[in-house]
Amino acid sequence: MAGPMDSVGRAAKANMLLVVECGHCWHVGRFRANDVAKVVGWNKPLETIRFRCRRCSRKDATVRTQFIDQDHPPKGYIWVLQKARG
Repeated sequence: MAGPMDSVGRAAKANMLLVVECGHCWHVGRFRANDVAKVVGWNKPLETIRFRCRRCSRKDATVRTQFIDQDHPPKGYIWVLQKARG
């Protein structure tokens, strides 16, 4: 068992997804914890990460973790970090 997921780094080491749900319009986005950790830092607590909703532009989203089952991947699109062109 991976233990409590209190930081992005722990969720990334457990190969988890971050499921972000908007509290206003209920839009859901899924991000690989490893990609989020590269942007916000490995020691960042999950409750302090602020996401802006793509649909309504509000910042009142809740973040929870989800294990990735390789045999049954989650339905829906998983956002992946892209390298910047330069």
